[in-house]
Amino acid sequence: MVRLKSEDINRLKKILQENKSILFLCHHNADPDAIGAAIALKYLAKVLNKSEDKTLVISADSISKLSKNILEEIGEEVEVVQYPKLLDVVFFVDTSNLNQVKVDTQELKSSTLVVIDHHKKTELSELCTLSIVDEGATSTCEIVSQIFREMGIYPPRDIRIALLCGILYDTKHLKLAREETFQIIAWLIRGINFQRILSLLTQEMDESKRMAHLKACSRMELREVGGYIVALSHVSSFEASCAKTIVSIGADVAFVVAVRKREGEIRVSGRCRKSLARKVHMGELMEEVARRLGGEGGGHREAAGLNARYDKSRSKEEVIREVLDLCYEIFKEKVVENSGS
Repeated sequence: MVRLKSEDINRLKKILQENKSILFLCHHNADPDAIGAAIALKYLAKVLNKSEDKTLVISADSISKLSKNILEEIGEEVEVVQYPKLLDVVFFVDTSNLNQVKVDTQELKSSTLVVIDHHKKTELSELCTLSIVDEGATSTCEIVSQIFREMGIYPPRDIRIALLCGILYDTKHLKLAREETFQIIAWLIRGINFQRILSLLTQEMDESKRMAHLKACSRMELREVGGYIVALSHVSSFEASCAKTIVSIGADVAFVVAVRKREGEIRVSGRCRKSLARKVHMGELMEEVARRLGGEGGGHREAAGLNARYDKSRSKEEVIREVLDLCYEIFKEKVVENSGS
């Protein structure tokens, strides 16, 4: 079961009851888990706070196409903007570090900060007044659903649709679900057509994404360490799905770099097979790579990523090679450390 402390539930309830100006902030390219959890938390704030002049805003600098399907289905809105106006309380939803959002970090000091997430804890948790983080949960929507259960509040149909979409998305259509996940789904799904949920999470891959996948595969460099096949590649965008695809076609682990020159940003996505994840935690590995690059990273055992600043005075090719080599070297270190496991 999702591990929630009663004192954290009480503190969360108090924050939502006593503050009428709340921003629910999601990571870039906000996926259905982030959007679903934010929608549900916004509803919870609406129910618990009795003020008539509440300001409750969900914001992200970009959202995924699947998330747009969900928003259209339930008639909810998300503010898509970089550097949103920060309100009295800022929730980081499904967001493990500050590099995943574009905010004024100085302005954050004036807000009460809360993080609700299912990724490995990072320094962001230390900045927050309240941190509800459970790496064992399959999704942030699973955590938020349990919050509703603990508070004795049964959400309306549209909110349950959003939560179900988030759970199904992050469990890869239940492939990663636990017994507790099915219990929560059974609690949420009353009066909802399960096929409709699946349809909201299905779409044909567009041409730009397909092209990115093909480029990632064509540029792929293969190395081997400890009997594992390591794939290294680079693209301009869709690095996460490219890494996932490379693992699905045979690599044990994949690192894909995207250098965004205009934004002055380096992004790296890492994916690995479940069998390898028992020995090497990708979230911890990405944290280490990010630390050496002066950025921030983290994630799950099988899927993780990082963001770091790109020095525009250097060529993209030079930076890509340096970052990929660093990913490989740290992976190699981790394999050697755990070779006796």
